[in-house]
Amino acid sequence: MTDAKPICYKYFFKFDGLEEKVLDIQLDPDTLDLLPKKRDKIPAWAALDYAKCPICPYNSAVKPYCPIALNLADALETFSDKESYKMVDVRVVTDEREYFKRTTVQAGLSSAIGIYMATSGCSIMSVLKPMVRHHLPFSSIDETMFRTVSNYLVGQYVLKHKGGPPDWELTKLINAYKKIELLNKAIVARFRKTSLKDANYNALIILDIFAKFVPMTIERTLSKKDIRLSEWAIDE
Repeated sequence: MTDAKPICYKYFFKFDGLEEKVLDIQLDPDTLDLLPKKRDKIPAWAALDYAKCPICPYNSAVKPYCPIALNLADALETFSDKESYKMVDVRVVTDEREYFKRTTVQAGLSSAIGIYMATSGCSIMSVLKPMVRHHLPFSSIDETMFRTVSNYLVGQYVLKHKGGPPDWELTKLINAYKKIELLNKAIVARFRKTSLKDANYNALIILDIFAKFVPMTIERTLSKKDIRLSEWAIDE
């Protein structure tokens, strides 16, 4: 890491009883990796072979812990006793601005969990990592789809100018999301084994719905000739 200031996303959850929980997410500005906090003990459920993802690319002899589980350990423990549909005031403070929403615990937590997963170092999640720099809390499915596709296409433009073969048809993006679906299913199973109540794994289920929606939209909608985005094309 350089001496540059970390990228910060701070989530404040204020419950009706005035209880407040905070997720302080800090990222390396160069690599976008989560800056880990010191832990006296790593939970047993973070072991790579504990409810291991069926498409996990790692070997526990080399990497003993699941990178996603390690990233999420603090957040999961913080919300392990919370019910998913409980209403809460969520305020997100970033370096540029603040966001606020009255929403459910699972919706607010889902927004934060997306950062933890994308910055974990898991290669399956790497396709989403560039989006973290311009994270949009509480994004809708439409916003997520637009940000995902536009971010990916910018990456392909850069790749083309570096001499690589661009994926203008989004084939690799669709395949990446199908792998993410399988990963999410395994992570939900891991969450269920670690939480007293359902906020943690229902938050991930929301992310999984988004993961299913993106490739479906690409295949069914973006291929249509009458898509409204085409109206923005610049005529020569």
